[in-house]
Amino acid sequence: MKSETGFYLVMYDITHPRTLQKVAKLLVQSGMERVNYSVWLGWINPAKEPLLKEKLLKLITSEPATGSLFYILPVAQKDVKRMRTISGRKPKELDYWLGEKQTLFL
Repeated sequence: MKSETGFYLVMYDITHPRTLQKVAKLLVQSGMERVNYSVWLGWINPAKEPLLKEKLLKLITSEPATGSLFYILPVAQKDVKRMRTISGRKPKELDYWLGEKQTLFL
């Protein structure tokens, strides 16, 4: 389901490898798309989805993951469309992330 405000950029620094894998799995299951190793883009705000929020909080506040960070940034669709690589090119996955293309060929 598309957000009324646009997209959410999720960024994290998880200190425990196993916790990192579990957080990534939860984000995939919730429909988020990985932009970079620790950066995700999606139409849902994990902090506003009670079950997802509960699971994520449990993971990132566990003792093995002490010191982990998790950030959510709302981003307007028009701003996501302006995303470019450092060389100035549009990321090849951008249309897919925006939901404007249904299939991604790598």
